[in-house]
Amino acid sequence: MNRKTLLSVAVLVEGGLFLTGYLLLGDLRTEVWATIRVSWIATGYVLLLCLPMLIALYITMRTTWPPLSRLREEMDEKVGPIFANSKLVDLAVIAFFAGVGEELFFRGWMQSALIGKFGVWLGILIASLVFGFAHYLSKEYAIYAFITGIYLGLIYYVTGNLFIVMAVHANYDFIALIYVVRKGKQKTENLTAQENM
Repeated sequence: MNRKTLLSVAVLVEGGLFLTGYLLLGDLRTEVWATIRVSWIATGYVLLLCLPMLIALYITMRTTWPPLSRLREEMDEKVGPIFANSKLVDLAVIAFFAGVGEELFFRGWMQSALIGKFGVWLGILIASLVFGFAHYLSKEYAIYAFITGIYLGLIYYVTGNLFIVMAVHANYDFIALIYVVRKGKQKTENLTAQENM
């Protein structure tokens, strides 16, 4: 897929999630919208709360444990090629829209509605389960997304600040996409070099 098509599709899908979440909020719209609070302290939390996700990514990319090795292979084979032609600015835009759109939909609307019906823990678990299924590329990838959803859901519940969750998600996606794309390019360069020997 060429980069302009990918960028357009990503913005439409993630922007669509944002719009859908915003519309579904209904009476909760003002309450949830008020939780988007940008500040220097919130930005500091974003940087700290990204660290566990980046450590998990690092471990996933280095471990030989079979479930995480399979996850790494899925990312290399399915995610890397999708974004292979993307420029840095494309990855930043895609990550931004993913963080904002998905978090308004899954945490702002879905998790808030589910907590209202089923309580905190079940609300976070159900929203995270749906988040995991929405990212289904394989069983391992869906489980990784489910765990990520729980983490993001807890951040939103504890901080009460949707900006923090949106920014953590967007920053993680941006760094993960850069890593996966660069890894794919290095692999291609290594194969090309071996063929030319």
